[in-house]
Amino acid sequence: MGIKIIAIFMLIGNTIYSQSKEEIQTVKKYALQKCLKENYNSIDPTFISHDYSASYIVQIKNADPNILNKINDFTIKNTSQYYKMGVAENLDDSKANYVFWHCMNFYESKELDNYVRKLIGVIPKKETSKK
Repeated sequence: MGIKIIAIFMLIGNTIYSQSKEEIQTVKKYALQKCLKENYNSIDPTFISHDYSASYIVQIKNADPNILNKINDFTIKNTSQYYKMGVAENLDDSKANYVFWHCMNFYESKELDNYVRKLIGVIPKKETSKK
């Protein structure tokens, strides 16, 4: 009987962990999409991507709209100027940019990861010191 109870708790724990991990990734992907969309629209207001990833995240993945609203604000606050950042190369294209590069760095950042984990109630990863 005791082993069955332990197995049930382990199964529940693994299920919750998997759901949390998937939710973290979904919210971070939403932030990436927001970063790209906002910056490309800032470069060219007539740009229409026809990308419905945000709709998919809301309707199919059932992401919490309150969390997504907070992610919108956080993403705009941290990434809205990426399109203005210069390029390191000597290019003839006056509109050259590294929007994707900067947005991907934001997506992979500990700052975004910790913020998302805090929003959905998962303990942020602690930094480990390398010796």
